[in-house]
Parts: sequence; structure tokens; C-alpha cells
Amino acid sequence: MSMTSGKAVNLLEILRAYAEAYVNGVQALALIQCAIITGRKEKRDLRDDPLLLGRLRGHLSTLLPHCEHLPMTAMKVGELIEVLDHPERTAQWGQLELNFLSATADITSRLSDELSLNLFFKLPSDKKMFFEYPLKGWEEVLARFLDTATDIEEMNKYFALSRYPAAVFHSTHVIECGLIALGEFMGITDPKSGWTAVSNELEKIVVKTKHQERTDFHKKHIAFLEQMHGVVVPLKSSWRNKISHSQGRLVLMTNEFSPDVAEEIIIASRSFMRRLATELPNES
Repeated sequence: MSMTSGKAVNLLEILRAYAEAYVNGVQALALIQCAIITGRKEKRDLRDDPLLLGRLRGHLSTLLPHCEHLPMTAMKVGELIEVLDHPERTAQWGQLELNFLSATADITSRLSDELSLNLFFKLPSDKKMFFEYPLKGWEEVLARFLDTATDIEEMNKYFALSRYPAAVFHSTHVIECGLIALGEFMGITDPKSGWTAVSNELEKIVVKTKHQERTDFHKKHIAFLEQMHGVVVPLKSSWRNKISHSQGRLVLMTNEFSPDVAEEIIIASRSFMRRLATELPNES
């Protein structure tokens, strides 16, 4: 378990916790306890079983990182590892097997107690990738528009956490970054250059202007402008009645977003930004 990065996640104080790690840890300690009890009945000295002690240390070392925010459990796990790393200290234990049994039982008990103090949420498997790897699939966009990284990360993590209005909100920030770049390329001088200005200019150039009437610059880049116009249309459709693109700004018109609608907006946003990142000419 480790503290995750990202403004949204830090504000929510969310920690990654893998339930299977705790289950596996308790099961492993239970098996070790059984082995110790069997050895005690057969009057075997635990010090003469380095394989069993090695297994115990291995299980404890695997469990310890997942107890970073379970301080009492982590302390007991660390103390037992310290003993295993310094065999000479076991000489102070009169009943060695009983002490190891007590120590492992104490770890299991503290783990149960500390876990009960936390509230855990299950992240569905189909949302895991959005949270664990929020930038996956956006590599081409990030290579061209590095400033979008934070909003892309926040957008996908919020989507994973079912905070759909927040996810859409951050998607508008990503899109606005692309719109600014596209507006600069098209030479738009509107002081409110943004969605309205860019989409209107694309409509004017691609649909309303005959080819022979286009400027030399527009003729040179008409293939790209047509492709961008083709991406803009479905993006506007996915945002219809949900996001206002008047006055050159993108503003949420509602806080009601279903998972499907939010995902549709994210996919459409990525499509727009990917085409822009890979096909926007470097010249103006």
C-alpha cells in the first residue's frame, strides 16, 4: 500500500490497499504456525530449521510494505524480522517456539484490529486501469502537449472513482489546451479564442468556403482542417446539452453525468487531442 500521487487523490486521502496481500499474509502466517506446532511436538529445535525461518521472513517481508499505514502491525512485523535477521537474539527466548507462535499470532491480531479501523472501497476491475495508469493511451498527446498531464491524470482517476462531473470538468481543461494551439495555428485573433471561435472558423473554411476562394494557407492545410472538422462534430455531439461552448469557454451545464456519457466524452476528447497532437503542422 502506498500513497498515490495526484491532486485529486491526495485531497481524498485515498491509499492503495490490496486486500489479497492481507489475506495471503494471514494464510502464510497460519501455515507457519502449524509448522512450528508440528515441530514442537516432534521436539525439533526451531533454530535447526533455516528453511522454515527463511519462509517466515519471506512472508513477513512481503506483508510489511502493505502495512505502511497500519503502524502497530508494521511495528510487530518489523520486530520479528529484526529477530530473524539476528539469530543470536533468540537465545534470550526460553521457549523459542512459543515466542514465535505468540509473535505471529500478535501480528495477525493487530492486523485485524487495524484493518477494522479503516473504511475500504472496492474499485471495479474495469476501472482499475484508469486509476493505476491514468496516462495510458495518452502518450502521443503528452508528447505534444505536456501541460495536459495533470488534467489527464485527474480526469481518469476521477472517472475510476465514479466522480463523473469532475472527470468531465478536467476533460474540458484538456480540450481547451488543444483549442488554444489549434486557434494559434489557424491565426484566429478573437481575444476569446476557444471552442466557439475555433469551431466556427473550421465550419467556415471547410463547409462554407469554396476551394477556389480559400487562402493559400487554407488550401495547403485543407486535408488537416477537414480531419479536425470531422473530429469536432462528434465531440460537439457528445457534449450537446451537457457542456456550454459559448463565449469561447467550456462550462459544465449539469452535474448529472452517467458513466456511459462521461466515458463517451473522455473518448471523444482523447480522439480530438490525439489527432491534434499527431497531425497539427508545426508551421503557422
